[in-house]
Amino acid sequence: MLTSKDLLYIALEYDGFWNTSKRMTNSKPSQARKSQLDKLLAAFNISKKNVQAETQAPRNVSKGHKVVTVYAVSGRSKSMNRLEYIKTLTDFRYFSSGEFLADIDRAKYKTFIKQTVDKAKLIFPEHLELIETEPINLVHLFSNLYNFRLSVYHMFNYRFDTKMQEQFSIEDDYSLYLRKQFMKSMNDKLSEVDKILCLLIDPEKRKLKEDEIDYPNFDFKTLDKEWRHELRQ
Repeated sequence: MLTSKDLLYIALEYDGFWNTSKRMTNSKPSQARKSQLDKLLAAFNISKKNVQAETQAPRNVSKGHKVVTVYAVSGRSKSMNRLEYIKTLTDFRYFSSGEFLADIDRAKYKTFIKQTVDKAKLIFPEHLELIETEPINLVHLFSNLYNFRLSVYHMFNYRFDTKMQEQFSIEDDYSLYLRKQFMKSMNDKLSEVDKILCLLIDPEKRKLKEDEIDYPNFDFKTLDKEWRHELRQ
């Protein structure tokens, strides 16, 4: 069964490693992961085809006033409205930027929003009035946490568990112990971040069967090994 967690983890692996250069993106391992990613995005109905002119993103403004959000993209001299901006994105960037959340009925997140507000009140009691009046921007929340999670993915990709030399030494082994303890504490805390991201992706907590969405499977161990061998040639 496939869930929003599968989508999140494949997105992080693709975004954090296999989509970091043109050479990487064109590789067979990258394209295979992208095909899985595309299937999951479609299965969870995350597509820029869903974009709406009037989004579900909250705007806390006085009566009689209207807020118009403009977007600036590197390489373009003029700012764009949201519809123009979304056209510049792929479905994957529409997802990873969190923009997909602006086109989903906020009623689906009623429970999540209430839980988040209640927790924020406990953590930040000095900002109680603002918390009660300022609506949560789910797009910003997802974007913030996804980018943080992507940064952590990069850090976890570094071999912190590798010793500099095989024989025992106080310096090397004690340093290794501290690194492992740090990574373990980080990993324990990540579960809460992942839980929030998964709820934002799919508040219904659906479980999808692979055959029902025509989900492609690959022998990544072999694909990755062959790709690494090609790089050495």
